[in-house]
Amino acid sequence: MSNFSTYLQLGYEHIVSFDALDHILFIVAIMAVYQLKHWLRMIIAISFFALGHSVSLALAAAGVVDFEVELIEFLIPATIVFTALINLTKGGRDARSRSKYWLAGIFGIIHGLGFSNYYGMLTMGESTYWQALLPFNLGVELGQLAVVLVFLLALLVYEFFLNKKLRDWSLFWSGVVFGLSLVMCIENWPFNF
Repeated sequence: MSNFSTYLQLGYEHIVSFDALDHILFIVAIMAVYQLKHWLRMIIAISFFALGHSVSLALAAAGVVDFEVELIEFLIPATIVFTALINLTKGGRDARSRSKYWLAGIFGIIHGLGFSNYYGMLTMGESTYWQALLPFNLGVELGQLAVVLVFLLALLVYEFFLNKKLRDWSLFWSGVVFGLSLVMCIENWPFNF
């Protein structure tokens, strides 16, 4: 297997594994307010997330950013909690708003910083650090699109076969994401008193 396909597979597997629950929860939080007819907006929001993620991986690779791992491990679930709470506001439920894109991009930077340690371990001592960045990020994007596809299929069943209201769907998923992410925040609290 070539280096390209190896890193593509590693990026993909990193998203679709249970170890990436925080990443999956963020994707679900972003998508919870959209209907099926907004599938393109979902893809755009997730792509902004991937772009932010890629930027922070590149900045970490270049040594431009240095951060406390414990703080990032807390901020990642905090971004998910915040996104779930935004979903409960009128503006957060507006599928036409482009603010979700920017929110996803900014929070993608924080999530990417969390990935940078993992990515650094994968490429440790390799001269292909920068060459691996593109296939790894493409794999991450493909993994995210797989999560989006599963979510869209579940939404299809919910919207058309169960004929339920989107508001209930959004509240349910935002609540689930909020609860799980709040537990992660507590577990990763970085401050000592």
